Amino acid sequence: MNFNFIVPDEKMTFGELKFLGLNRERYAYVDGKRTDTLESRIYNLGSSVQGGQIEVTVPSYVELKEYDFFQDVELKNPKISAGARANGNFANVNWTVEVEDILIKGGSSVKPAAATSGNDKK
Repeated sequence: MNFNFIVPDEKMTFGELKFLGLNRERYAYVDGKRTDTLESRIYNLGSSVQGGQIEVTVPSYVELKEYDFFQDVELKNPKISAGARANGNFANVNWTVEVEDILIKGGSSVKPAAATSGNDKK
């Protein structure tokens, strides 16, 4: 049996998540050269269950997240995948957490419409 990715139980795997900020942006490479095409953004989150910081990858089509530091957040459809790199007789495993979006806990993924005042003068 082959696993493409693991869908975690968010509460058991990550616990409470805190927003720590943007770590880096990942760009596409063509023929070994970096292009200006953004592939994804990688954010740092604090995880109570993991006991520290985790990196979470968000697709490029999702707008830049600029939440307050230590804001409570939740993940939309998290998936965990593993990749291994051979190192002599050993291998290093890198776990990657990919999500559709990072949302403020208890919030909505839809932005509220701008409030308009009925007293606008034209």
